Amino acid sequence: MKHTIYICLIFLWSCANVIAPTGGQKDINPPKVVDILPKNETKGFKGTDITIVFDELIQINNLENVFCSPYAKDAVTLTVNKNKLKVLFTQELKENTTYYLNLDNVIKDVNEGNILNQLDYLFSTGEQIDTLTISGRIIDAASSKPLKNVWVGLYQNDEDSLLYNKTPLYVVKSTELGLFSFSNLPIGSYNIYAIEDLDNNLRFTIPNEKVGFISEKVQSQTEDINISVFDETALADTIKPILKDSSVISYGKIIIDSLPTNTSLVVEVLKKETVILRTKGTFPTIIDSLVAGTYYIRVIEDENQNGIWDSGILSEKKQAERVRLYPKEIVVRENWDILIEWDTN
Repeated sequence: MKHTIYICLIFLWSCANVIAPTGGQKDINPPKVVDILPKNETKGFKGTDITIVFDELIQINNLENVFCSPYAKDAVTLTVNKNKLKVLFTQELKENTTYYLNLDNVIKDVNEGNILNQLDYLFSTGEQIDTLTISGRIIDAASSKPLKNVWVGLYQNDEDSLLYNKTPLYVVKSTELGLFSFSNLPIGSYNIYAIEDLDNNLRFTIPNEKVGFISEKVQSQTEDINISVFDETALADTIKPILKDSSVISYGKIIIDSLPTNTSLVVEVLKKETVILRTKGTFPTIIDSLVAGTYYIRVIEDENQNGIWDSGILSEKKQAERVRLYPKEIVVRENWDILIEWDTN
């Protein structure tokens, strides 16, 4: 019989033993800030350093976590004197600019090594603290999945070679979920680039570094920006068909009846991370003779109509072909048709 599934989106006593005193409970608390000079969120900042006072002796944990925005390489130096941390700005601060200093996981106490997970400082050299934001998400162009630890930079220059030879004005790194967010920005418009940055120089210098960009300038106070990053050297995945099993006499079928007809599409069927089939998107798209199991589907906007996915080219400001991943796994059973309605717009 043929079926159709429709998918929309323990006390022990013992002799007394003599035990030496333990010296009390172990300290598990990180250092606590008791004072900051000048105060946090100071306006009209004219100094060259700040001093942070803690409630116990401290030491440096990890200098690599020091981050200053607007961005400048080696923008600050840190020195510790007992329970005080001095932050010295090594470069002249810009006028009428809001600065944000993040020292998360940089400091720990001397006795137990408890790390202070969150520590930041905000100030302005002008009479106001900027509050605007830009936020969005980093997506891998080939898989349509979110990417973590990708640097996102804001530039005010209009040169085409920005990511090759310029340092961004503001930078942030994407989270585990691929999210990024710039805060305390002034009013303005920015060119946005993203880079995997394998050599840690915030420039595109290695051919297989993943990069991405937004084609037009973005205004501050903009949300939900999606940046697709691509490896210029990447090629379309190789198809690895499932070997036929002579003992299998019944198969399942997937029918996609909602793909748009006004653009050239390629449909790929995946088993875990492996592409097992690639076909032209039609209305409807019928994928037959599938062995029972769990599959995934993605659709490629085949702009050059060559039947495969093509990566982007940064120097030509050419984006990688768009890939959209169907959000649910598809369970195929013998003698069942799986009907999918998928709004890919």
